[in-house]
Amino acid sequence: MLTSLQIENYAIIRSLEIPFQQGLIVITGETGAGKSILMGALSLILGNRADTDVLFDKTRKCIVEATFDLHSLHIQPIFQQYDLDYQEETIIRREINEHGKSRAFINDTPVNLTTLKAISSLLVDIHSQHQTLMLQNAGFRLRLIDQFAQNQEIIRQYKDSLRHWQEKKNALEALKIRCEEATMRYDYNLFTIEELEKAGLQPDEQTEIEQKIQELSYAETIKTHLYNATQLLSEQEGDNIIYMLKSLQQECRALENLGGDYANYKQRIENLMVEAQDLSYEMSRKNDTVEVNPALTNQLNERLDLLYTLQKKYHVDNNSALISLLEKLQEEVSSYTDDKEKLSAYEAEVNRLEDDVRTHASRLTLSRKEAVPALVQAMEERLYRLGMTSSRFSVNMETTQELRENGQDLVTFLFSANAGVEPADITKIASGGEMSRIMLCLKSIITDTMLLPTIIFDEIDTGISGETASKVGQMMQLLAHNHQVIAITHLPQIAAHGIQHLLVYKQNIDNQTFTNIKQLDMQEREQMIATMMSGENRTESAVAAAREMLKSTQLKK
Repeated sequence: MLTSLQIENYAIIRSLEIPFQQGLIVITGETGAGKSILMGALSLILGNRADTDVLFDKTRKCIVEATFDLHSLHIQPIFQQYDLDYQEETIIRREINEHGKSRAFINDTPVNLTTLKAISSLLVDIHSQHQTLMLQNAGFRLRLIDQFAQNQEIIRQYKDSLRHWQEKKNALEALKIRCEEATMRYDYNLFTIEELEKAGLQPDEQTEIEQKIQELSYAETIKTHLYNATQLLSEQEGDNIIYMLKSLQQECRALENLGGDYANYKQRIENLMVEAQDLSYEMSRKNDTVEVNPALTNQLNERLDLLYTLQKKYHVDNNSALISLLEKLQEEVSSYTDDKEKLSAYEAEVNRLEDDVRTHASRLTLSRKEAVPALVQAMEERLYRLGMTSSRFSVNMETTQELRENGQDLVTFLFSANAGVEPADITKIASGGEMSRIMLCLKSIITDTMLLPTIIFDEIDTGISGETASKVGQMMQLLAHNHQVIAITHLPQIAAHGIQHLLVYKQNIDNQTFTNIKQLDMQEREQMIATMMSGENRTESAVAAAREMLKSTQLKK
């Protein structure tokens, strides 16, 4: 249960510390006194987002801190799941600094909003007028039935199987698109691969052919010049280089014994001789390899023309790019073959997973149908207690083939307030007051199936008054036997049923308006309930009536 709530620097709340008791707690106050602000502060504990607009003093941070007594909840495993220290007196704190940055703590351990919501959702449930409107939402109606039927594990299994099926189905669709696109290109790719493979491409082939063609084109000129060069390098007697170097070598040998530069001259001449002889040998050998071959030239030109044609056709610049294209197409064709083989396996897996989803969906449908009669009976019993003695409530559940987030079922709540009138869609015929009572009945039933220790009813008394309001208070009082119930109300009939009465009010200090709260004693409660009954000009008869109302409701506890 919630034992205390401390609020600092939130909206028009400067500083508040509110104690809460076990049982039914009522919170009253004039319109605009700050009851909604109180709920806004509590919503921060439940993980709602906030910004700097909530800061009363923009230079200080806002702090909202709630203390919970968890000794009877047995939720230690949830704390372990989120790696949190479990304490029977757990403190949840939310801080918002002047820049709008938010931090949350559970027992002084920093947590993110996802963790905060996971823990706080086990501790507090807020029901407001807005939530009554959610009866119009088909998913909300299903969730109410699932909570009553305690279908949490079946739903988890269904959603897990649904997610796996959808993931595999998406993968299958992507694979089909790839196969369709590959099919359109398949024949063209095969033709291209055959053409490029037939060409027998080599990475450096083009450069080698171009050099060879250039050499063949000038073969006669090259051979003439190489021949003349080797003649100039000849060792035979005459005007040639090696013969003259030999003569020069003999002259230097005659001076060698004189030492110094003369010996160096001889060595240098010998080096020139070795280089000239090597050059003569290489040029002679090169001359032997150069051939005049018009047939080979034509053959190489044809090969080069083929390479140029392929490069132009496939919009590339060289043989390496053609080879890369060939490898890419070969990989694509191979992938297409693999994908075609995968396709049937994927289809079988998707069908198997769909069968699995439908199995879980059928279990969910069966569980819901089995729970409906008990839910209808419990609803009609509570509606009777609230003075709706002729009302009828029923649930229409239609099962479709479509697999949705919450299963295959479409649920409509049917209601009739009068005898002899067939129940119809509750969202179309129920008045505001009837909707409030219906939602209260649903909440009281659902809450009994859950471990939630604290239930908050935020002004759900719209459209009711008199004896009906008293019966609503009795139901809240009954619900408070097993849960802590906090009711924000404008009705004295409900306020009188509380074991604790908190008054929210405004006060002016130094020309500033603040929201404050106080716990009323019995005498103050009499005065407040009398005011709620007759207005500010309360009469002695109103006070007496309030006293009697309090006395009668307290005796029922």
